[in-house]
Amino acid sequence: MNKLQNEIFVQTKSLTGTVNLLRIFLYTLISSIMLVVVLALFNMLTLPMTFVIIGISFLYSVLRDYSITKYSNKQMTKYYDYVVEKHDNVDLYVPLLEKTFQGYFLKRAALIVENGQLYIEAFRQRKNDKQDQLSIPVKYGDKFVIDRQSVDKNHKSVTLDSTFAGQYYRFTIVNNKTAIEMIDKSKRGGN
Repeated sequence: MNKLQNEIFVQTKSLTGTVNLLRIFLYTLISSIMLVVVLALFNMLTLPMTFVIIGISFLYSVLRDYSITKYSNKQMTKYYDYVVEKHDNVDLYVPLLEKTFQGYFLKRAALIVENGQLYIEAFRQRKNDKQDQLSIPVKYGDKFVIDRQSVDKNHKSVTLDSTFAGQYYRFTIVNNKTAIEMIDKSKRGGN
């Protein structure tokens, strides 16, 4: 893995691979409210029970967020390893992210620059370890076009609006100047 690729992984992990306090707070709040309402309907709610519910909801939210981050980092590495194994000359691999109000989530797709040409590669989710990882690479051009890109307010990411197989497809990538220049150049076929 070269220096640029390592930078992209580090930047991506800083967006997806960290525990998100806002997400933990929201999940704790929502799950606590749901449990309190259910117990109140059955007239089983007491003040000590409310504190137990909040504690259990908080623990659930922390464990859930931690497992999501661990899974995202693991999948990002698996996808990269698969792409390097499948393609002969990968110049750049940029994981695609989905940006929501809760944070960033890893998509099952990536932008790949191979031999100076840009591709989007969509990965099929594996059902079990006995199945081969299948993916669909689509060359930039007829079926995949980036229509617009804009730097997000936090300046850590860039949101791209594209058309993929005739459908609108929005995704986010890390804001790495060198990678974005390489992607822009590869849209023209490396010229």
